[in-house]
Amino acid sequence: MPYGFRFLHILAASLWMGSALFWPGALRRALGAAPPQPDAALRQARAAAGLDLGAGIATVVTGGALIWAAGGNEIAVAAGLALALARLGLLLGVARPALARVEQAVAAGDVERARGAARRIPAYAGAAHLLWLAALAAMVFPV
Repeated sequence: MPYGFRFLHILAASLWMGSALFWPGALRRALGAAPPQPDAALRQARAAAGLDLGAGIATVVTGGALIWAAGGNEIAVAAGLALALARLGLLLGVARPALARVEQAVAAGDVERARGAARRIPAYAGAAHLLWLAALAAMVFPV
């Protein structure tokens, strides 16, 4: 496999993992504070969710390039790619909509509704990390 693709793939995957490490907890703590101070946490969450999406797309694209460069014979890499696509699905289907609901509730001044909407975000983060770990294991320990 070309080292350039591999390097970019590992870099993108690392950014992807890192992007979801801090913002779900920071947002939950900001909404739980009395009185809540969610503005800075929301800005940080928006930026991290954007990085999450961008790094996820880069991971999938570079993973696809690795599969193509290997002639499509890398079953472990294909499994990792499938898990990455599942993680992107969670991001687009759970985390980003929940973050949008939190932002709408905060803008309306309804902190309780924002707290309720934010409850799905830690579940996304846990599932995202599990999928990332499974994808990593699939590529490091090929079957």
